[in-house]
Amino acid sequence: MGGRRESMAVGAALIILAALTACSGAGADEATPTPDATDAAAQIVSIPMPEFAPWPAGDPFTEADIEAARIAEADRDWAGVLMSYPDAVRPEVVFEAYVTDENRVDVMRACYEAAGLPIDEGRTGTDPDSPVDAIGTSTSTVEEAIAAYSCRVAHPNKRTSGPPNAEQLGWIHDYLTEYYGPCLEANGIEVPPAPPRAEFVANWPNQGWFPSVGDHPMAMDAEWDAALAEACVDPDTAIMTGLVDREDG
Repeated sequence: MGGRRESMAVGAALIILAALTACSGAGADEATPTPDATDAAAQIVSIPMPEFAPWPAGDPFTEADIEAARIAEADRDWAGVLMSYPDAVRPEVVFEAYVTDENRVDVMRACYEAAGLPIDEGRTGTDPDSPVDAIGTSTSTVEEAIAAYSCRVAHPNKRTSGPPNAEQLGWIHDYLTEYYGPCLEANGIEVPPAPPRAEFVANWPNQGWFPSVGDHPMAMDAEWDAALAEACVDPDTAIMTGLVDREDG
């Protein structure tokens, strides 16, 4: 809908000058330069967002559903460990508590440090003194992989809703085909033809189509990427920020 998160003025399509012009009686210093990141980001454009129906309400998610989701996520996590270490022995891990946005960094840091794992920090900005808003670890041995798994399973994120239902998936298809995909195309990004709405819904999450930047030459530039994300709002961001209405309020 990932992906991270999901509002722009109408403009002309982005044109990236990627090569020097050939010399035809002119000196090399007269060649047209490739635009830098600032120039490319400044050329990002938007398209008007259609009037979408409110984001449909999800199916009821009970306490039993929450617990089943926690167990299923632990199983998927362990399957990931086995992909790297097929002979690893799954430990018995006691679920301690769900982490929250407020305590996630502190709780996971304490667990990783107690296990002797390296700490990988994500910050809110490029300044090394920016606040830490994400925490992780890297592993290179089976023992480290098991320790990291144990921390994640003891302190998981809490899932409060199930996978998108048919009505929500139909809404996502409408958003992608009527706004998000065309907005990317307006910025010179190739978007493959969308599958029919019913096919998209029936095959989710293996529908094989989702508009993205792909291998666009500016895809790795942070400034350009930020400008595009602001101009072409992905569905997750539109839903989470209230840019579109929700049936559940």
